[in-house]
Amino acid sequence: MNICVNASTDSLVDLLGATRAAIVERLRDAPCGVAALAEALGLSEVAVRRHLGVLAEDDLVAGQTARRDGPGRPATHYRLTERARRLFPDRTGEFANELLTFLREREGADAVEQFLRWRQERVRARYAAVLAEAGEDRAARVERLAELLTEDGFTSHVASSQDDGGSTLTLTQGHCAIREVAEAHPEVCRTEAQMFEDLLGVGVSRERTLARGASHCVCEIPTDQPARHPVDARPRSDRDE
Repeated sequence: MNICVNASTDSLVDLLGATRAAIVERLRDAPCGVAALAEALGLSEVAVRRHLGVLAEDDLVAGQTARRDGPGRPATHYRLTERARRLFPDRTGEFANELLTFLREREGADAVEQFLRWRQERVRARYAAVLAEAGEDRAARVERLAELLTEDGFTSHVASSQDDGGSTLTLTQGHCAIREVAEAHPEVCRTEAQMFEDLLGVGVSRERTLARGASHCVCEIPTDQPARHPVDARPRSDRDE
């Protein structure tokens, strides 16, 4: 087996194993067919197909039919999926931090707050349209909110508890898709918590966040308190008129 893995794929080797890491690294530049992969990596086509099958099951590669100029069956070329692209270094967090820092230094803290509120309002409007399907049932809305957060890269789950103070739902987020930005700009976490209150119609308590070093972001949401305001799917700007 003639597989050469360079230093940039060390973490991929730990995750995928040497052979599949080499395939992913090869597909990073451009889609490639089985025969070309086999020749480049010194493997049999049967072995390459087997490894591609495992990568496809993990949603890391996808096949697409490529047109042939001559006779014969169309060839299948494999490409990396968006999920696989996320395995490689990504500096978007650094870029976002620089952008917010620039905005703060040039326009002031209010400008950063305005941007974050603008961004969160877009997310809130999208979430509100889905949560509306759950009606006014707060527990159902929190469950649906957790699903939406997970889809957006903020892995979340909900647990319920009961004590003398009443019934509480705990919304726990185990992964933050923008953690690097939230660590540098705590306003991000604050505007998100405000969005939760707006969507659920009740105050939430958020004492722990990943951005501040906790193992999870945790929101406590009472279930037996009346709504502070009617749940409304309209943008805040429309409601304030």
